[in-house]
Amino acid sequence: MLNLEVICINDKNRPNEVPMNRWVKEGKTYHVIEVSKLNMQQGIYGCKLAEINNDDLFPYQYFRLDRFAVSVDDAMLEKVLEEIDISELEEVLNPEEETVPVEKEEEALV
Repeated sequence: MLNLEVICINDKNRPNEVPMNRWVKEGKTYHVIEVSKLNMQQGIYGCKLAEINNDDLFPYQYFRLDRFAVSVDDAMLEKVLEEIDISELEEVLNPEEETVPVEKEEEALV
């Protein structure tokens, strides 16, 4: 079972059919337990949360996945930063200039 900690970054546009006590709140931490492609909503991705059960609120059982961001703590951030090879970043930020030889055209005398 999936158990990914996320933070709500968008609690706007609550459908009237979903009670306030079963809606997400911006800034609050939740745990994603399922992710699914929602074909009835043009194929966007949705998720179910451990903290809120909306299974009886068809078609509002899932929250848009883009309402959430992955929660990153300092230890996780340090680990990610350790794995970054600075030389790769320098190559992207400061690419070596490639010189392409340009042939000189002889001026035509008229």
